Amino acid sequence: MSQDLADLEAKLRTLMDIAAGEPPSRVTVNAVRRGVVRRRRAASALGVAALVLAGGVAAAVATQRAEPGQRSVGPATSGHSRSVTLPGHSGVPRYYIVRSVIPNNGSTPNREETTVRATFTGSALARIRCPMSAPYVVSWPVAPAANQNFFLVCQRATGPASYDKVLESRIFEFHVTRSGRVTRALPVRGGELGRLLVHSIAATPDGSEVAVIAYPGTHPPDLHRTPPDVIVIDTRTGARAIWQGAPPMSSRTVYWPQDISLTADGQRLVFLTAPQCFQEPCTTSGGQQMRVIMNPASGGQLNSAGLLIPLDPALGRSSAAAMAAVISPDGSTVTLAVTGALPGNPSPASVSVVQIPASGQRRLHFVYRLPQADSYSYFTADPSGSHFLLGTGTPSGPLDGRIDNGRLIPLRPDPVRVQAMVW
Repeated sequence: MSQDLADLEAKLRTLMDIAAGEPPSRVTVNAVRRGVVRRRRAASALGVAALVLAGGVAAAVATQRAEPGQRSVGPATSGHSRSVTLPGHSGVPRYYIVRSVIPNNGSTPNREETTVRATFTGSALARIRCPMSAPYVVSWPVAPAANQNFFLVCQRATGPASYDKVLESRIFEFHVTRSGRVTRALPVRGGELGRLLVHSIAATPDGSEVAVIAYPGTHPPDLHRTPPDVIVIDTRTGARAIWQGAPPMSSRTVYWPQDISLTADGQRLVFLTAPQCFQEPCTTSGGQQMRVIMNPASGGQLNSAGLLIPLDPALGRSSAAAMAAVISPDGSTVTLAVTGALPGNPSPASVSVVQIPASGQRRLHFVYRLPQADSYSYFTADPSGSHFLLGTGTPSGPLDGRIDNGRLIPLRPDPVRVQAMVW
């Protein structure tokens, strides 16, 4: 087995860990940079696949406690002090959802939980529980919609380990009240997904449409060659459309999604991907890119999605790599979480959040940058596409927070390990 293939399988195992219950490891910036360099030197899509999957599925081990008022983290070039936007003002969400792992010191399997926390204080206000009667149910992933509504995927498995089979996946909807309490989770029409392992979920702001990236819940031994499907659900009628991932056949380039998002009208589904090729004489050209499905409610083949933005021209042919991406509600802008050196930000050990016009213009707008980052874990946006959560880290430790006026305002995490946050 080649080193590239071994790296890819390791990243895919991390994907399964997140979806099925085991806490994954952080993705280091140096590891990503080495992967990008190797990819570009070899012009091989196999290296791309490892990189893309690493970004989409890895989560940080976060233990830092950030009290309200803790000093924010921003770029080294930041100038005068800027005020921090308080939760509830200018659209900043009052609450966020966090997926945590509570270690049990090795005596028993680690306990995991999904909780609602106050953005201002970090106080845990409610625990999200799946309305499924079974000993092993994972309450993740979660996607936000407007007005503090959320979609929750509940995945019933045969056991707590990452390799245990998924027996049932279902989508529910719940609401976080103004006081931070959680209403009863209600089943979503069309949300019965059977024995599928759900990697991620996205929703339109009004909640009328959701989309999931799903893999077989049987954990096939050749998972790295198993194409994912994207399932689009009309939550008002229960109608479903399936966008099938192309199988890795000889002489075929495939485009499998790493990250998905929807425009507000539900007419465009955008995903971050890179061309992959598994069997000679198949070859690939081009690097990471954003692809778009028009009228996602129709169903079809993921390979038929049109090219929206080639990312290499905007990010520069360096060690930079996009780890996550989200389309703005109006479809005009793509926001990316990027590791590595970028034009105007030469530090190779950095994590940045940048915006690119969906028109494809080579114009980067820096939302945030951390010059001396050593890890990346997750990136999410609120339903307005204006407020972002980022999991990263420095040699001093992990950082989990919200981006505000070019700075990372630490959110008080659990005194345990944090996998991901949404709001």
